[in-house]
Amino acid sequence: VRRVLTRIQEEVRGGSTLADAMEAQTGVFTRLYLNMVRAGEAGGSLEVVLARLSEFMERAKALRDTVTSALIYPMILLFVAGTSVIVLLTFVVPQFEQLFEDAGEALPVPTQVVIFVGDALRDYWWLGLGLVLLVVAYMKRQLSQPETRYRWDGLFLRLPLFGDLIAKVEMARLARTLGTLLRNGVPLLTALSIVKETLTNLVLAEAIGNVAENLKAGQSLAEPLMEQGAFPQLAVHMIRVGEETGQLDDMLIQVADTYDDEVQTT
Repeated sequence: VRRVLTRIQEEVRGGSTLADAMEAQTGVFTRLYLNMVRAGEAGGSLEVVLARLSEFMERAKALRDTVTSALIYPMILLFVAGTSVIVLLTFVVPQFEQLFEDAGEALPVPTQVVIFVGDALRDYWWLGLGLVLLVVAYMKRQLSQPETRYRWDGLFLRLPLFGDLIAKVEMARLARTLGTLLRNGVPLLTALSIVKETLTNLVLAEAIGNVAENLKAGQSLAEPLMEQGAFPQLAVHMIRVGEETGQLDDMLIQVADTYDDEVQTT
């Protein structure tokens, strides 16, 4: 970080603008940061823009932390449950086999199946581990391909509870990014292009690209958002009100705050 700041300082002393100096640090700053700083310099309100950018980063981090916390607990539960099942199948259930044999009784078919699975896990655990690793490697490779990733992202959005959480998280990210950019003087089409890059769900990112194309044809923002059918209706209605009242940037921030709160209670 110190080296980057030193290089930026040298660029500015050499006559470059802050935005140009930041852009020269390849791969360090995103388009969102660069466009906001550039707009702040052009409007003579750089200190205000930097303060808003700091607030944006803090809220974005808080959202990420909330999502991470929400996902960690069910993952721990799944891990504990899976471990418990494996222990039962491989160590506890076989004890019942000996009890039935000592009593001279035949094992029920369901019990035989459970014991067979337990024996397989105990004797061929290495094969199961290998299959799991192969599946993980295959899924990782598939998700690196845009077409496959797009299909999976669409599936994730349709999942009960989890899909709703994804939509709310992405809506909060979209609204806060777009509202922050517009509030600092970045043109709407440019802002939408930047927003598209910040979304992690390819289905929603493609929908934003379609919205931008409709805007070029003269439509408002809310209308194509509604037509895409991928965004929460409440958010779209709030955006429409913001457009009609000439307070789109403020309304987008309000949308982001609303969905930040909903993510915390989901």
